[in-house]
Amino acid sequence: MDHIVHLLAQYKYLLLFPLSIVEGPAITVIAGFLCAGGYMNPFIALPVISTGDVIGDTIYYSLGRLGKPLFLKQERLSRVRVYFQAHPRRTISLSKVILGVGVAGLYLAGNARVPYARFLAICLVTSLIQASIYLGIGFGFGQAYVQINRYLNETAAWIVVITLCLFLGYGIRTMTRKL
Repeated sequence: MDHIVHLLAQYKYLLLFPLSIVEGPAITVIAGFLCAGGYMNPFIALPVISTGDVIGDTIYYSLGRLGKPLFLKQERLSRVRVYFQAHPRRTISLSKVILGVGVAGLYLAGNARVPYARFLAICLVTSLIQASIYLGIGFGFGQAYVQINRYLNETAAWIVVITLCLFLGYGIRTMTRKL
């Protein structure tokens, strides 16, 4: 982690952009820390991070648009599509905010054929708000970035484990009903 901080301090926005495509929250907290130390300008870092985040979201959306939904039968996919069409702001924003399972929501938004312009607008607004919060956390609690990153990773891991358990339980329950 210290290596990433050193590289970001040296290469700044040139490295911040691709890192924000891949890993948003942790990198944004680190960027906030660097802003507090005077190594970065928060008014430049925010649009760079938000743009990278939206590009990452677009990649997941595109994969969903081109691919088949995993673990969803046609009947369930129809319900997901209706829900995404009826509540795009809620579903896409929650997909971005909930760490660990957000990729699935972004993928399903593409698969549900949410219009890209609408998807992009929702992602951009959500990303700006989310990046502002994480930059603020990094700015205020910069020295604790290692601890914050650990908590973010642990939270995401627990969310993924719980979600997988729920899917597994649902699958087992569905299979036992058929027997």
